Amino acid sequence: MEIQKREIYRSIAEVAYVIAKADKGLSPTERMAFTTIIKEELDYDSWVAQSRFELLDEVTTPTLEEAYKDAMNDFKKYKSHLTPDLKETAKRVVKRVAESCCGFSAKEAMILGRFENDLAEL
Repeated sequence: MEIQKREIYRSIAEVAYVIAKADKGLSPTERMAFTTIIKEELDYDSWVAQSRFELLDEVTTPTLEEAYKDAMNDFKKYKSHLTPDLKETAKRVVKRVAESCCGFSAKEAMILGRFENDLAEL
């Protein structure tokens, strides 16, 4: 796997982490949902996103804004490799994670909207 695609997958996980943690923190249900969703969406390369998600959750624990900005910086850095299909995959993963536990909260909807707008600008 190319390093650019690996970094894009890590950034997808980072935004998914932000949205999963946005309303009431990160529940075991959301962790399991992320694992399932990422395996379905990224198939064999899901380990890249899974490792980033776990690192954020267990080691670095950044603020939501720090994690979001870090992810967007990487999306910008690798935008020449961010195909329309990868953008759609990123949006789909983040939306599915938001929906995975009791539907969208207002905060999750705001983050998803921001993410979709930021991706569209790349």
